[in-house]
Amino acid sequence: MMELKPCPFCGGEAYEWACDRLINIGCKACDYHLHFHGIVQSETDTGVPIVYKGGKVSDCEWYDKDAHEKARAAWNRRVES
Repeated sequence: MMELKPCPFCGGEAYEWACDRLINIGCKACDYHLHFHGIVQSETDTGVPIVYKGGKVSDCEWYDKDAHEKARAAWNRRVES
C-alpha cells in the first residue's frame, strides 16, 4: 500500500476515507481535501465495495481494485519534494 505524503500546503499528516463513490484524502492540520471521482466499477465484484453514508455497503457497485492506489498516487503528485 502506497504511503500518503504530507499535505502540500502545510506539511500536515494526510488521511484517507471513502464514502458515497468518492475516495477522499485530506490534511488533519489545515483541513485541505481532494475528492476522487470516476474510479468506480459497477456490477463487477472487485472485492472493494462502495460504502454509503450511514455505513450501508452497496451490493451492486464496486471500486476499481486499484482505486485507492490511484487516489494516493494523485495526492502524492501534489506534494513538492
